[in-house]
Amino acid sequence: MKINRKEWLEMNSLADIEERDSRGLPRPETNLVDHPNHYNAGNHEAIDVIEDWDLDFHCGNAIKYIARHKHKSSPKQDIEKAIWYLQRYLETLSEDA
Repeated sequence: MKINRKEWLEMNSLADIEERDSRGLPRPETNLVDHPNHYNAGNHEAIDVIEDWDLDFHCGNAIKYIARHKHKSSPKQDIEKAIWYLQRYLETLSEDA
């Protein structure tokens, strides 16, 4: 069975709410796993861009850290992480690439 991202998010959200209700726990105001504030600062989430552009692991992580760095507690560290992933990717490329 294949479901799209929107269906998965809806199912996941409903399951979480039902579980919280059954345990008498409060419902979360925001879902910190799917959509924390630093994931949604612009019009597009980093994961949507990464998937749309079909980026590999290294480039996808670099984009993720660059996109979110201004909205987190350590922006310099996130830029350093992006550079680390790009450097590691660069080492895998041949001279002809």
